[in-house]
Amino acid sequence: MAMGTDLKKVISGLASLEGEEGLARIKLDALRALVHYHGAIWLSELVQELQLKSASDGSPKPEEKLLKKGLQDLERDGVVRIKKAFRATLQSRDGVKDELISLVDLQLTYATLAKNKALGSFWFK
Repeated sequence: MAMGTDLKKVISGLASLEGEEGLARIKLDALRALVHYHGAIWLSELVQELQLKSASDGSPKPEEKLLKKGLQDLERDGVVRIKKAFRATLQSRDGVKDELISLVDLQLTYATLAKNKALGSFWFK
């Protein structure tokens, strides 16, 4: 698990891949969404947010399989935690199975990505 400077190196390394497509882009977009949502978001909501972003900026639609791979990589690198849980919903008394994605260190992630101009314009193009 990455801590402190190791975590910063992992996030900085991803930020240096800005402009690339595929797995690198989806990891960066997931991190930007997590920062935007104050460090935590349900997987089902993250998928919707990334699809909306794709529709608004004309980028390729993210593949859910690739997103899950990227999130697993981020978890392995100690950047995020993934917890299987039940999400409350108005459609079901028992909730819905989902995965809660959360940043290990919101402040460090934000500070590391703050220089990245795509962070501020993530949803506002």
